[in-house]
Amino acid sequence: MSSPSAAAPWSLRRRLAAGLVLTVGGVLAAMFLVLDYWIDREIYQRLDQTLLERARTVSNTLQQRDLEALERLMPEYDPDGHTEFFTVFDRGGRALLHSSSSGGIALPIGQVQDGTPRYYDVVLPDGHVGRALATRLPAAGGGHAATRLLVVATEREGWDRTERRIHFTLLGGVALAVALVVGLGLAMLQRAFALLRQAGGTVAELDAQAPPQPIGDGFPKELKPFAAAFDAGLRRFYEAADRERRLARDVAHELRTPLAEIRTSAETALAVADPALERASLGTAIAACARMQRSVDTLLQLSRLESGLETPSLDPLDLAALVADMVAELVPVAAERGIAIDAGLPAAAWVQSDYGIVERIVSNLLRNAVEYAPEGGVMACRLQRGDGEWWLSVDNAAPELTTADLQQFGLRFWRKQPEGGTPQHAGLGLALAFALAQALSLPLRFSLDAGRLTARLGPWPAL
Repeated sequence: MSSPSAAAPWSLRRRLAAGLVLTVGGVLAAMFLVLDYWIDREIYQRLDQTLLERARTVSNTLQQRDLEALERLMPEYDPDGHTEFFTVFDRGGRALLHSSSSGGIALPIGQVQDGTPRYYDVVLPDGHVGRALATRLPAAGGGHAATRLLVVATEREGWDRTERRIHFTLLGGVALAVALVVGLGLAMLQRAFALLRQAGGTVAELDAQAPPQPIGDGFPKELKPFAAAFDAGLRRFYEAADRERRLARDVAHELRTPLAEIRTSAETALAVADPALERASLGTAIAACARMQRSVDTLLQLSRLESGLETPSLDPLDLAALVADMVAELVPVAAERGIAIDAGLPAAAWVQSDYGIVERIVSNLLRNAVEYAPEGGVMACRLQRGDGEWWLSVDNAAPELTTADLQQFGLRFWRKQPEGGTPQHAGLGLALAFALAQALSLPLRFSLDAGRLTARLGPWPAL
């Protein structure tokens, strides 16, 4: 049962339809008003122009002929006519002459103060609505004193019907346009919803064991950013799940051998009564525990680096001093195996990087070179500068490696000999070194030439 305070889900279709009706309807209504004003103005102008032409015709005819001649020439003013009318007034406003169609009723003069010519609406002698024009009509004798006033009028109901038909046509067009726009908009929205429903079906069928399928292949360009962001988030989710699976798998893989050693050592210590053998068994168990702890710590750090939980802290550091310290720590270990260290380091090499991360990478590369190189060989370490950048290279003999083996460097638990693990090396060192270098955006590359393996790290921009 939903909470009473929960808001009801809103409909995108209804909002779009309401928005289209308001927006398109408002725009078309404004256009209707403008067109209506323009059409009315045009109709009145044409009607007034017709009245003006009729006034000129009546004026010319009355000056040259009598009323009977006018009605013969213009039958619309005869007694049977009921759409055209005229009246002639003297200066005092007394009707002197009117058309037979007027039935003896004079037309209204209108607002005299407006002057002439003046146009105005009137009620015609037959009771219909009309339009009138008042203009000055000089008498035959001429002179200002003889000037008369001519009023001509015409029925405007036909013009009004035409105007109404135009109004209804415009209103129908507006309503039809709004309906079409809303219908097309909802149809397009329905098509977009179909794409989203299809994408939802794709997401619902996702398999955690298979790579995610992108959802935006058929999306329009407006929805492409959403699809790209969704795909990116889905990829990150899958990568996180894959990291968790890898971590669980790697931990199980790496802990299997140390746990077996610990169990065997414990069983041996329990089975014998010799204190020396008991101590040896306990020492083996402790060494296995130490190796197991190092593996777990390394796997956890790899997981943090890959997930972005651990980020570098960049500070100025002297790369030459750091490498020199690492080399000095390895001198006793190298001496035990008869390996000479040839270190070519400058007096100083200032760069900006993360001291802790660089220390772990360099330590890993140097220890690998010393501990995996054949006894009695030479390990070379060089820190060189070129074009304002510093490069670190570590070189050692590796007669057992092939070029194909370099493709395996950085894979977790990979060893040249599968059974060649040691208490110090579980096959995770290079994987960690690659992950740390990637966290610093620092390329780490390996090459093999004439039986010697070279690790090249850099460049660091020089300070």
